[in-house]
Amino acid sequence: MTGRPVADELHIDFVGELHSLAPADVLTFGRQADLTVDEDNQYLHRLLGRFEHRSGVWWIVNTGSQIPLVVQDLTSRSQVTLAPGRDMALSFPNAAVQFSAGRQNYEIEVSTDIDEDLEPVSSDPDDLGDDGATISIADLPLTDDQKRLIVVLAESVLRSTSVEIELPTNKAAAHRLGWTITRFNRKLDNVCDRLTKVGVSGLRGAAGTLATDRRTSLVDHAVRSGLVTEADLHLLDD
Repeated sequence: MTGRPVADELHIDFVGELHSLAPADVLTFGRQADLTVDEDNQYLHRLLGRFEHRSGVWWIVNTGSQIPLVVQDLTSRSQVTLAPGRDMALSFPNAAVQFSAGRQNYEIEVSTDIDEDLEPVSSDPDDLGDDGATISIADLPLTDDQKRLIVVLAESVLRSTSVEIELPTNKAAAHRLGWTITRFNRKLDNVCDRLTKVGVSGLRGAAGTLATDRRTSLVDHAVRSGLVTEADLHLLDD
């Protein structure tokens, strides 16, 4: 497989529990797995994911049915969201696998000796661009209106160093953009649906889910992933 890294060992650290995997090894993680994440959290899958070695490459497999995995490069803002049932090559030499179950958040650190310039690769053809690389959230193409909508919701975060998210009302945001509230709500639905399809959770309405929670999740994901940055604030002036 041309252009693929050859990695010998994969090193895994979960809150001080260390594992070093040889190419012949496979390690599962979840509520009841080789790596027990949290046996008391009933919202966590028994088997959420798996690390394995194939054709000279270490892969992470999302074996769950509902929980996406976020693979975050620890040396940059790059990240890839891995939807349930999907897998991808671990192309970041130092990364954190992040996921949530119920109200709990978890992180597994992984490291290996691989080519730092290698792009993330998914085995699912539907996730591949022209160059065969998975599109990260930060690289997801958006229309100008979709990006402006996210920026107007995230403005307070982008203009300050505070981690607290202060959201404008939909009516205020629509007025700021010069849109009707109907147009704003329609475009909000569209951008949430688009991000949901690439594995971002918390953006689709469900019983007991508040509209504010959905917009907060949208802003949180957009800012953390670099989908919108301070440099995009000029879109509000436009």
